[in-house]
Amino acid sequence: MGGRHAGDKDLGARGGLKYAVGAVALVVAVAVVGVLVARHDDPSASAGCGSDVVVRVAVAPEAEDLVAAAARRVDRGSCLAYEVVGEPPALTAQSVAIGDGAPELWVPDSSVWVSRVSSQLVEGVAAPKTVVRSIASTPVVLAWPKSDGPHPSSWLSVLTSATFTAGDPLATATAAGPLLAAYAEAARGVSPTTFNTVSAAQVRLAQRQSGNPPPTDPAALLAAVAKSGGSTVVSEQAFNAWSESSAAFDPVLPTSASLALGYPLVAVSGDSEHDEAAEALGDALMSKPSQAAFTKAGFRSPLGEPLESGRSVGDFEAMSLSDDAIVADTIKRWSLIAMPARALAVIDVSKQMKARAGGSTKMALTAQAALKGLGLMPDSWALGTWVFSEKLDGKKDWKALASMQRLDAKDGAGTQRQKVTRVIQSLPKRVGGRTGLYDVTLAAYREVQASYDPKTVNSVIILTGGRNDDPGSISQGELVAALQRERDPARPVVVVAIGITQDADGFALQKIATASGGQVYLAREPDEIVDVFINALQSRY
Repeated sequence: MGGRHAGDKDLGARGGLKYAVGAVALVVAVAVVGVLVARHDDPSASAGCGSDVVVRVAVAPEAEDLVAAAARRVDRGSCLAYEVVGEPPALTAQSVAIGDGAPELWVPDSSVWVSRVSSQLVEGVAAPKTVVRSIASTPVVLAWPKSDGPHPSSWLSVLTSATFTAGDPLATATAAGPLLAAYAEAARGVSPTTFNTVSAAQVRLAQRQSGNPPPTDPAALLAAVAKSGGSTVVSEQAFNAWSESSAAFDPVLPTSASLALGYPLVAVSGDSEHDEAAEALGDALMSKPSQAAFTKAGFRSPLGEPLESGRSVGDFEAMSLSDDAIVADTIKRWSLIAMPARALAVIDVSKQMKARAGGSTKMALTAQAALKGLGLMPDSWALGTWVFSEKLDGKKDWKALASMQRLDAKDGAGTQRQKVTRVIQSLPKRVGGRTGLYDVTLAAYREVQASYDPKTVNSVIILTGGRNDDPGSISQGELVAALQRERDPARPVVVVAIGITQDADGFALQKIATASGGQVYLAREPDEIVDVFINALQSRY
């Protein structure tokens, strides 16, 4: 990673793939904004063509009219007709990846959509090809309330603000800007723990927004945040275009750097007959009339020069992420965390949890980690709690202490969050008996699967500090075979297994997690338990 200046000359060049911004995820759909067919008007030229080649061009909605106007400027001697359609890049990206209903040409608001699509293609679908790296640009800016005094000094401080709203990074490139900018800041010589700080801030923000998703339309987002209070992010172009909605804010940059939206022209079709259309439209988009039209509409040139005074945040350094994996992981993490969770926490209270760990016991440290993890969960999550040891409830090796309900659900004893808190606090008093790990894992898996909720991430979280030593339980092989047999890709339930200290059977936990499509996390040392539990909670995959 590293910063690049907005004036770098390759932003408007042809060929290859270069990006400075992004948010990604092949999700969400919004209605098509509009359709405009741009054709040549020369009858004599048309007469010699037979029939026009109609090329569909999907364009980020804010640039639709500008691209349509450029299409009308294409050489009248050509036999081309462009059908220009405004639609959100997330919707186009989905059709491009699966090869169903995809346009021939595409102008998204970020080249990262292209990068993401290229890694998600269905077998047999050709990868899109960038024809022009950027036809225009605009920086991502912080819409800061005019009455709130000095603005934050870094993108990380933006993320950690309790009144900041990011928008939806799965639907818009702009909303991912502050997330990726914070990681780019962390890469500039800051200690590695800063990446963990950014990750934790991302988790809290995603969870806070999960119960009340913000609008994806920039005007609606600005209006909603102005009403509720706080700050948000939009592009410089959107801020100027929606002056009424942005009236309560100042456009600022936390530092002199930001991520910038760049609008590439991308060839989606692999047909050679569309190559001429792509080249012709690229020439028209980069022509002086088109570039002047983009500037008038509030976009910067591909090189990123500031707009005239009053419409610009001025010069800025265009931040970039050189590691595609960080971009992909950032969005993947958001997609998992932003979705409400529905989890059954299954906690080992067998006698093995009495063992000393550091200056405490495994049980006390596990309870401490569980309480801290509970504090990270938003009210939109549903959580239930079981405990397990040999024959804890009659012949069963487990006992349900809290059924799965939303944490803000209320009954006569208070909220579900309060109930689960009391259960966790009681754990040290419940320790005793053998460890019936295999029986409880299968029972918990079936419990969550039977009440599966397609609107949430469904999981079983197992915390154990030992290994199965119940002579009457099913075997490890029988458990793994059952999980593999009962696993349903259409109704996924994952097992997240957390081993407490070196006594935990990491090999068995790995087998269990893998059979369900889940993950295993091992806290080998006592001082790792809290962090490992939180990391497992944040990942959820």
